[in-house]
Amino acid sequence: MHQNTRVKAPSHRVSFRAAVAIAACLLILPGGQAASPGRKSAVSSRRAQLVEANIIAVHAYQIILARKAGKTNACYSAASPDTAILQQLVNHQQSLLAEPTGQVARWADAKQTSFSPAKDLQPLLDARLTLSSDLPVNVFTRYLHAKASREPDERIRSVANLYQTVLEVERDGDLLQDLYRFYIALKLPVYVGQLGLHGSDADFLTAAQKLAGKSCDSPFDLTVPAWQIAGRKIWNWGEKNLHIRDANTIATELLAEPEIAKLIPAMKAMPPEKIVILGHSFTMDIHWSSPSAFVPIVTAMFAKENPRVQFWQGSAGGQTYSRAYKNFYATALASKPDVVLLVLMNRTPADVDALTTMAKGFRAAGARVLMFDDVEDPVTDQTVPQTTALIAKAAGVEIIPARAILDAAPDHDAFPCMDGIHKTEPYHRLMAALWLKTILATREPTTPALPK
Repeated sequence: MHQNTRVKAPSHRVSFRAAVAIAACLLILPGGQAASPGRKSAVSSRRAQLVEANIIAVHAYQIILARKAGKTNACYSAASPDTAILQQLVNHQQSLLAEPTGQVARWADAKQTSFSPAKDLQPLLDARLTLSSDLPVNVFTRYLHAKASREPDERIRSVANLYQTVLEVERDGDLLQDLYRFYIALKLPVYVGQLGLHGSDADFLTAAQKLAGKSCDSPFDLTVPAWQIAGRKIWNWGEKNLHIRDANTIATELLAEPEIAKLIPAMKAMPPEKIVILGHSFTMDIHWSSPSAFVPIVTAMFAKENPRVQFWQGSAGGQTYSRAYKNFYATALASKPDVVLLVLMNRTPADVDALTTMAKGFRAAGARVLMFDDVEDPVTDQTVPQTTALIAKAAGVEIIPARAILDAAPDHDAFPCMDGIHKTEPYHRLMAALWLKTILATREPTTPALPK
């Protein structure tokens, strides 16, 4: 640690608390190094302090992960600090990210604010965790500095912090999204496109090949595929959170296409209606594989053209029929839907029972229940889609032909994303068109009689 590194003093007096913050920042620069000459020092920016505090907290959490996985080493200490202290740092980050971002941004700009750095920021900066130069966050920092050498540390490190977090995988849906919100409010970059880098799958593969094998052994995957997927995730979520490409932008694009534009009068003519969707990750806006999914895209289309048609979605990653029955069925049924779409997984006999129960329950309440014959979900543990469709049809569910349309798409080979399971934007655009046409077609009832 470079305790004797000199920092040019500002012209005004510096408080003891500010001096402590500066010292803390010096201790946590990548690889224990002070900022390079000619580059804006991280200690000169309040934004840099906020970024480094988040990096420290994520590292604290990852030390805990390493201890649980038996992967402690020079990067992830086996004993010090105590795990309870590490958890306190994790808690400080949760509290910091819960602060009103507008007030945090005012503090970063040295304006009058209600944000108090003493509450959560300073304890994180004072933690003095050792961040090895071999940690993935520091390996990636060096990579970005080489690619965007004119960028100041804080703009590099905000993106590096997102990569540091996304590599864990398990906190993609909560902490990672909180970090996006936090950094966007601070006007810091949240994906490499903002640093002038390109974002094709090939670009991420090239980067992954340079990054893999450079870090210490960690409690998460650091192979070439893991780094490549991390790149795609951060890029797509960056554009999504910045509203560069999200459900609304795709909805606007689709509504302008001639094939969809001719349906707008029928959309506008629909009376007030409640549509419920119970689905797995293929239906979820938050998934990383595409700027959005077909369900929220169509929801956004109706929000633009006919907000009287209301949508309610009960979705979760990997959601089966039995999970949907347990977690969402009662609420969905109580909402008195006119139409219900099921996009769920059938894995066990309990799922078959739940499918039958929900279908009959919704239909008894007057709803039309719909299901696609196949959404090309490659995870089919116990039954194939055709078997599920037969079970559903016997319970009175209307089966929407989708597989043949998907198979015939000229860009069908581009549908799978990097994980081989989820789908890219071309898939969701095609499915959005099919889902929209299905909704409009429900104005002509064809529901078979409910089986006794």
